[in-house]
Order: sequence, then C-alpha cells, then structure tokens
Amino acid sequence: MQIRAYKLDDSEGVKNLILGILSEEYPFDKAAYSDSDINDISGVYGGTGDAFVVLEDKSHNVVGTIGIKKESDNSALVRRLFLDKEHRKKGYGGQLLDAAIEICKKKQYKYLVFRATGRMKAAMELCKKRGFKQEEELDLGGFTIHKLILELK
Repeated sequence: MQIRAYKLDDSEGVKNLILGILSEEYPFDKAAYSDSDINDISGVYGGTGDAFVVLEDKSHNVVGTIGIKKESDNSALVRRLFLDKEHRKKGYGGQLLDAAIEICKKKQYKYLVFRATGRMKAAMELCKKRGFKQEEELDLGGFTIHKLILELK
C-alpha cells in the first residue's frame, strides 16, 4: 500500500472509486455532492494551495483518496475522503487524513475544514480522533451538513 500524489493516469480509478461509493452508499444524498471536480482533478486540485492524494494497493489500483482545496489564505478544505470497503477499518483512512494534515502544515494553513453529511459518521469520527472540533450544523431539509475544523499547529 502506498500513499502518493495524484497522477493523470489515476483519473479513471479515482472517478470509479468515488462515483461507485457515492451511488452505492449515499444514493439519497446525491444533491449534497457535486462530482464536477473529479472530472478535472489536475485542474481543480492543481493550485499552489491545493493537493490530491491517492492510496494505491500493490496492484496499483486506487483504493483511497483525499483532496485539499484552498479555502482562504489561512484555511483549506478536506475533500473527497474516500476508501473502498475492503480497506476500511485498517488504518488507511487515518493515514490519508494524516497525509492531508501534513500537506496543510507545509502549506502553512492555520485551519483545516471538513464538511460532511450526517451519514458520513465514520469520516467524522476519524476527523474527531485527529483533533477536529464540530463548529456548525446546517439543516438542508432532509440532511444535515456538519462542519468540523482542525486548528493546525
């Protein structure tokens, strides 16, 4: 297993992983998720304040992802934290999140923000284990968006 920066060759694997998980696990939350960014990972996550990282298995398949998107001069968003079912509960999600935190520290962000629907309990728990604090809940009529923030030191 290897965590590394996204390459253009990963495009299809990233799309298949993310869209597969969204359609299987979050079919009722589709309105909360735009998939336009995964059609141009290099463009959307290619800025100096951005990053996109993949978890690759020994067969070179993309089995996990995490993205960092600049929100302001002081903060970045964690996006696209996905892990296929076979690799969950084995520490890989934490490794992806740790990689994102380190990237954000190197880019000198002060805060890292994660937004999730209430159905993303495992991702929210993982963030809380890494020190994220829930700052906000927004009810969007049918689902709730949670905003968690990590102060980087």
